[in-house]
Amino acid sequence: MSSRQAGSAGRSTPAAAAKSPRKQAAVRRPATAEVKGAPQGPFLVTAFEPFDGRKTNRSLLTLHRLRLQPGQESAILPVDYLALPDFMADLLERKPRALLLMGEADRDKVSVEQVAVNILDSETPDNAGRVVRGRPVVPDGELALRASWDACAVADAMVAAGVPAAPSFHAGTFACNASLYLALHGLKGTDTRVGFLHLPRKALKPAMLIRAAQAAMKALDGS
Repeated sequence: MSSRQAGSAGRSTPAAAAKSPRKQAAVRRPATAEVKGAPQGPFLVTAFEPFDGRKTNRSLLTLHRLRLQPGQESAILPVDYLALPDFMADLLERKPRALLLMGEADRDKVSVEQVAVNILDSETPDNAGRVVRGRPVVPDGELALRASWDACAVADAMVAAGVPAAPSFHAGTFACNASLYLALHGLKGTDTRVGFLHLPRKALKPAMLIRAAQAAMKALDGS
């Protein structure tokens, strides 16, 4: 298994592509090829590597603490505009039965994302030093795509479990949003359920974030 693919249950495999800057002028293979048919693969849970000069990412710390069960696997996504589409395409080719994406944000509660928008626009550089403004995630793709879950119901379940949470209208315009858009776009025509959580960068205890991830996984698995 290559370093760009997901780890097995209880393990996470870093994306080697994100460790060295890339200087290509364009994305080589956007994750636009739709994966047809019924999902047959694992429940995938992902987090992002650290970015913007930080040494940690709250989503990655949470992923490492999750106790994944057989049939559940993990992957670490690169904060790299050029590497991310290829990485997502590789994950989607595995026909996951469900996909939970996680990232971090400067918020005081867990955000349950409702929509991904087809735009890359941020003053924050990716880990290769690129700043992208006003470009689509997928050329000629739909303006917005809705996540598979009822974000209000998922947030309510988290609050009932003692985790401050709220639905969020959309996942921003940085790498987090791009990962959600690529997943939803690439999995059109399948029964795979996809959701995204933004975890607070500083607020809330680790145990709360684990409970949030578990509640999200339960919602996506239909149990």
